[in-house]
Amino acid sequence: MPDSTLLKVAGYGSIIVSLLHAASGRKFQRLREFQTLPDVAYTFSMSAWYQGSGYLILAGLLNFQWAQDPSLLEQPLGRAMASVLSVIAWSASGWYLFRGLTVDGVIIAAAGLFQAWAALK
Repeated sequence: MPDSTLLKVAGYGSIIVSLLHAASGRKFQRLREFQTLPDVAYTFSMSAWYQGSGYLILAGLLNFQWAQDPSLLEQPLGRAMASVLSVIAWSASGWYLFRGLTVDGVIIAAAGLFQAWAALK
């Protein structure tokens, strides 16, 4: 059965990273290249950035729920949700690495690995 302490750590980590992620959006949104994007690209980029922050909040809340009742991760739906969280992290990591954002890619891959370890072991 998954360890509730690890799930709490994953939960707090996701919430903290979501806040940092949302705050860091201002940094790249001030870049001249971002400001001169066509309206559609600007709108999609801005929306997607904050959707990413929302994903991290949701991941944190799920981990807190699982920490309260780790047996939820023994059910197929719980395992599927935990798997999807990790796959999303690894997919984002792969894209960041492919685009040359090595530090971000490695951090996101590690977060996905920790999520999988905490929830699926």
